[in-house]
Amino acid sequence: MSCIGTAGHVDHGKSALVTALTGIDPDRLAEEKTRGMTIDLGFAWLTLPSGRAASVVDVPGHEGFIKNMLAGVGGIDVALLVVAADEGVMPQTEEHLAILDLLRVRSGVVALTKADLVDAEWLDLVREEVAERLRPTSLAAAPIIPCSALTGAGLPAILAALDASLDGALETEGERSALRDIGRPRLPIDRVFTITGFGVVVTGTLQQGTLRVGQEVAILPGGLRGRIRGLQTHKQSVAEGTPGARLAVNIAGVEKSGLARGAVLTLPGQFRLTTAMDVRIEMLASGARPLAHNATLDLYLGAAETSARVALLDRDELAPGASGWAQLRLARPLVAAWGDRFILRTPSPSQTVGGGSVVAPWARRHKRRDPATLTRLEALGQGNPEEVALAALLPVEGARRRAGFGGREEAELVLATGLGALELHAALVALTERRQITQVGAYYYATAQWERLRAASSALLGAYHRHYPLRRGMSREEWRARLGLGPREAQEVALTLLTLGDLAEGAVTGSDTRDASLAQTRTAPSGLLRLPDHEPRFTPDQERAVAEIVRAFRAQPFTPPTRAEAEQAIGAEAVAALLERGDLLRMSEEILLERAAYQEAVRRIVGHLRAYGRISVAEGRDLLATSRKYMLAIFERLDERRITARDGDERILGPSAPAEPPSGDAVRD
Repeated sequence: MSCIGTAGHVDHGKSALVTALTGIDPDRLAEEKTRGMTIDLGFAWLTLPSGRAASVVDVPGHEGFIKNMLAGVGGIDVALLVVAADEGVMPQTEEHLAILDLLRVRSGVVALTKADLVDAEWLDLVREEVAERLRPTSLAAAPIIPCSALTGAGLPAILAALDASLDGALETEGERSALRDIGRPRLPIDRVFTITGFGVVVTGTLQQGTLRVGQEVAILPGGLRGRIRGLQTHKQSVAEGTPGARLAVNIAGVEKSGLARGAVLTLPGQFRLTTAMDVRIEMLASGARPLAHNATLDLYLGAAETSARVALLDRDELAPGASGWAQLRLARPLVAAWGDRFILRTPSPSQTVGGGSVVAPWARRHKRRDPATLTRLEALGQGNPEEVALAALLPVEGARRRAGFGGREEAELVLATGLGALELHAALVALTERRQITQVGAYYYATAQWERLRAASSALLGAYHRHYPLRRGMSREEWRARLGLGPREAQEVALTLLTLGDLAEGAVTGSDTRDASLAQTRTAPSGLLRLPDHEPRFTPDQERAVAEIVRAFRAQPFTPPTRAEAEQAIGAEAVAALLERGDLLRMSEEILLERAAYQEAVRRIVGHLRAYGRISVAEGRDLLATSRKYMLAIFERLDERRITARDGDERILGPSAPAEPPSGDAVRD
C-alpha cells in the first residue's frame, strides 16, 4: 500500500483535485465546507491505472494551518504538488515545497490546476516558473501536468503520472526506511475519535512493520496498553496493515482522553521515548538569519510537535543554506528512530527554517567541537544499519562511558539503534562475519571492546593473585563487580573466557564440600575464578611456619590453638589458605580443627551414638578429652551438617550421618 500527499498554496484547488480524482470529498469538517477552505487533514483513496490502490492525504494550504499540514505529510510516498495556473508559485507553494525537500520526498507530480482559466502562453510561462523552482529540490524530475478539476482535462495524465511516481518511490524505498517492513511497526497518530459500539479509533500512515488484529499495542508517550480490535483501510476491514498503508485502528482497552495527535502506536517494547537526539540540520537557503547555538525552535517529527533547544556541536551559528551537527533537547518526550526526517520552524514569526535527519535517537550530552564525537556522528549520518549497530557498541568519547565494556543484547540494541529487529539481526550477522563485533552468548561487543574486556579480566586476576598469593581465586561476584558487568552478562562472559582458556575455576577444596557427601565428587561450578596458571604456594618461610602450627594442632587435636592464635602465628592469609586446602576445618568463627582430628571426632561421636543412641555435651567432652568450649563448637558443626541433631540438651544421629564410622580421608569440610 502507498500514500500520496497533496501540497500547495491555499485556494489552488487541492481538495477539488482530490475529489475529481477519487470521487471523495476530503473536507470532512462543517467549517471547511462553509469556508470553502481546508483546515485539517483530509483523507481519500483511489485505484490507479495499474490497478494499484493508494491512499491520499489532503493537507491545508493556509499558512495558519501549517502544523496540520506537517502532521500528515511525514508518511507520504509521493507528493502531489498543486499550483494554480492562474496564480503560479505562491508563498505556501514555496514553503510546502521546501518541506517536501527537507523530508526527502523524491517522487512526485505537479498538477497545474485551473488550466481552463488561462491561455496557452500563460500556461507555458507558469510551467517554466514551476520547473525552475523545482530544479534544486528533491522533486526536480517531477512531471508538470496542466489539468482542470472542473472540466476533467488532464486528470487521466495525472493518474498515470502518480502511478509511475509510485514505481519510483518503491525503487528508492531503501532511502526511506519508513516504507520497509523491518518488523518494527509504528503508526504516528494523526486523528483520534470514537465510534458508538466500537470505541476508540486512531488513524495514521503505518511505517516500518505490520499490524494485525488481536495484537497487543502500546501508545507512546503515556505508555497506554490496548489490543487491536479491528483494522480498516479505505473503509474496508483487513486482517493486517502493511507499511505505507493508511490505517484506522480500533483499539480495545484504552480511553480517548489518553490519546492525542502526535502519539505513536506500536508494539510493546519496540520503542522508547527520547528527550535528546543527535541530528544533522540543514538550513533553508531562503532563511532570513543564522541559527544560533541554544536557540529554541519548534520541532515536527512524524505527527508529533514539540519545542526543542538546539545545541550546535560544531559551530556557534548555522547560516542559511548551511548544514551542521546538533543535539535537539526536547521540551517533551517523543518517539524517534535513526534516519527519521524532521522539520524545524521558528515559533515567532512562525516559519520553516530548516530540517534534517536523526542519527542518534537517544543521545547523551556532548562536549562541543569534540573531534571524536563529530567523527562518530559523521559515520552515523552516512551510515547503513551495520555502521549504526557498530556505533551503538562503541564508547562515546568526550562523554561519560557506559558501564562495563559496551556489551548489549540484541533486544537492547533494537532500542539503542532505532533499527528494526530483522534489519539489526542482518547487520549483526554481517559484522560478526567480518569480525568487527564478537558475540558472547546473548551479548554483542565491538571486537576491540571485547579484547579490552579480556585484557582487563586477566589484569584484574593477575593483580589479585599478586596481592593474595595464597588464595585460590577471586569470587565471581567480586570479579563481576570490579569489571562493571551485569549479572547475566557476567555469566556469559565467564563461560566464554573459561572456554577460551583465559580463566579457570578455583580448585575443589575441603571447605567446599559437605560432610554429608562423603563419597561424592563436586560437579557444580566453582564460586572462584583464577588465571589458569595460578596455584597458591607458600614461601619457604611460610612453609616452615605452617608446618609448626600444624604440629601444634596435631599435638592437641581437640584443644588446638584458636583461629586468632593461629593467625597471630602464621598470618590470616596463611590460615585462610590452610582452610581452603582443607588442612584446617572451621568449627566456628573461633574454633578450628586439623582435618584428621575432625575426622576422628566424627568417628568417635557417630560410634558412640550408634552404640548408645544419645550423647550430651559432657559425654562428648569426656569422649574427646576436650573442653566444653571446643565441644560446643564441634557439636554446632555436626548439627549444621546434619550428622547430629539436637534433642533437648543432647544429640542424636542426624539424617546425614555416615552409615559406618568414617576413617581416613572420607570426611572433608
